[in-house]
Amino acid sequence: MIYWMTLVADWVCSRTPRRPRLWVSGGVGVLVYWLWPAKRHVTVANMAQVLGQPPNHPEVRAVARRSWRNYARYVSDLFALPGTTAEETLAHFEDTTPAPGWEGRFDRAHASGRGVLIATAHFGSWDAAAVLLASRAPLNVIAETFPDPRLNELMVRQRRALGMEIIPLERAPRQMLRILQAGGVVATPVDRPLPAGEGMAVTYFGRRCYVPGGFAQMAVRTGATILVGFTWHREGYDDTLYGFVSEPIVPEPSGDRGADAVALTQRIYDVIEEVVRARPALWYMFRPFWPAAEDATGKDATWSPAADQRTAAAADASPTAVAASAPQGAHVADARTADAEGRADG
Repeated sequence: MIYWMTLVADWVCSRTPRRPRLWVSGGVGVLVYWLWPAKRHVTVANMAQVLGQPPNHPEVRAVARRSWRNYARYVSDLFALPGTTAEETLAHFEDTTPAPGWEGRFDRAHASGRGVLIATAHFGSWDAAAVLLASRAPLNVIAETFPDPRLNELMVRQRRALGMEIIPLERAPRQMLRILQAGGVVATPVDRPLPAGEGMAVTYFGRRCYVPGGFAQMAVRTGATILVGFTWHREGYDDTLYGFVSEPIVPEPSGDRGADAVALTQRIYDVIEEVVRARPALWYMFRPFWPAAEDATGKDATWSPAADQRTAAAADASPTAVAASAPQGAHVADARTADAEGRADG
């Protein structure tokens, strides 16, 4: 059923002009927000943390609702993407990265010969970012395997047509290692929340949370450079695709791989936080991101720096930990501009 629904959605979205398609899909997203109370409450709780306001604050609820509208619009763009060429995507692209721009930063990282890890978040239009990267160098994207082989083959075929090679999540660690050792490029969203005490602890929007550390562990192991990148559309109907890539984050071995991986993971999340803070309604996080059982300082009662390092060291010893990652000074627009755009769009 999902396979046939995907085919229909592909057909409809690729043949519908973008503005009416976004209008309809955005309305569907808002409807789902209201009809799915559990997800609505989770989204509101996440946005309350991001905005530093109580969950019942009107701004929090408005941003949470807009995030569902924007996510539905992103999905409609995703379905239309196979009918779009890389040249068309590039023609509508505007780089917000400071000089030498995203291409200069990427080329500098790629020139090291140790491989490049592109970390992103469930923010904006991250699949469009893959199209841009694939126009610069062969790109490998970590993705889950769908249970339906027909659906899986369809998604793999569509992404290959856009210049991407897919790394199945279950085979990610070994394939990533081979690609990076050959100087290749691997990308995936990294913002996947884990239960308290699992993965690596980072501070994100002033509060302790737990996330996979596989990207950082692989960087420490191989010496690969990390870039944190994003692409997004404004909340209205503007066709312009905006992009930003962070300064290269280069592993600096201290002799303690566990501590190095923790530090790199925190640096990744520092960039993500700055970008999300500027445009919170473009962050699509509909699962609880922060553990509920925390003390007044925002730290889990069982957390300690030593525990962080032990977790990282244990994960580093197991290559399968890297697979858990799949699912500085960012130059971004002011958050008030983003809020104004969202309100103007309704």
